[in-house]
Amino acid sequence: MMRHALGEIGRQQLQALAGVRSLYAFDFDGTLTKIVRDRRTVRLSSRVRIQLNELSRYAPIAIVSGRSLRDLHARVGDDVSYLIGNHGVEGSHDLAGVRNYARQACAAWKSQVETRFGKLLRSLGVEVEDKTYSLTFHYRAAARTRAARAAVIDALSELSPSPRIMLGKSSVNAIPPGTPNKGGALLKLMARLHVQHALFVGDDVTDEDVFGLRDSRIVTVRIGARKNSDAQFFLKRQSEVSDLLQVLLAAHHGASMPGRSKRETAGRSVSGAV
Repeated sequence: MMRHALGEIGRQQLQALAGVRSLYAFDFDGTLTKIVRDRRTVRLSSRVRIQLNELSRYAPIAIVSGRSLRDLHARVGDDVSYLIGNHGVEGSHDLAGVRNYARQACAAWKSQVETRFGKLLRSLGVEVEDKTYSLTFHYRAAARTRAARAAVIDALSELSPSPRIMLGKSSVNAIPPGTPNKGGALLKLMARLHVQHALFVGDDVTDEDVFGLRDSRIVTVRIGARKNSDAQFFLKRQSEVSDLLQVLLAAHHGASMPGRSKRETAGRSVSGAV
C-alpha cells in the first residue's frame, strides 16, 4: 500500500536519507515542473530551482527524464549536476555503441513514419518529436485524442525494428529495443557516485522502470496515488514536490547543527520496504 510521502512514515524515510550518502533523483515533466499544454514553455519554478541549488550542497542531484539531454540542459542549465535523458539512453559515458544503435533505429523509424503514416498523423493533430535516441508522438493538441492515440499505436506496430512502446501523458514513446531504461540508468549512476541510498520521484508510467526495481536502497515516490504502481509513497499533487524538498533541506540542516552527531542523525534506517 502506498503511503503519503509527507505523512509520518514518509517523513521518517526522507529524513533518514539525510544521515547517509544519498542521491536525490527526479523526473522532470509532471514532477519538478507542472504538465503544460506546450512542452516547449516548461521551466523550473524559481522556488524549486532555489531548493535544488541549496540541496545540492549536501547531496548529488539528478534528473532522469524522457527529454533529450540538449532539451534538459536548455531548461535546467547548471542547476542540476547529473542529467539522464531519453529514458536512460543519454547520460551514461559507457554507452556509445548503444547510442549509435538507437540513433540509427530512430532515423529508420522516422523515415518509415513519414512515408507511410505522416499525412494521417498530421491530420489528427499528432506531432512527432525526434529526440535522436527515441521518438515521442504527442497528441495533447489533438481534437480527437482517442483516434490520435490509436493511429499512433497502429503506426508503431508496423515499424522495424519493433520499438519498446511506453505510454505517457498525452504521448506515446517509441524506444529502441534493448536500450537502458530509467531504472538501469539510476542504478549505474548510484554505482558511479558510490552512494548508499537514493530517492526517486516520478509521475508517470515511464517512471515505473524505477519503481519496479523494488530495491531496498531506493525510496520511491509517485505524484498521485495509483493502485497498480510499484512506488512506495505518493504525493497528492505536483506542487507537493516543493514541500518534499523542504523536508529534505530541513533534515540536512538538522544534520549540520552543532552538537548533533552523524551517528544520531543516521539513527533511523532507510528501507525500501515500510
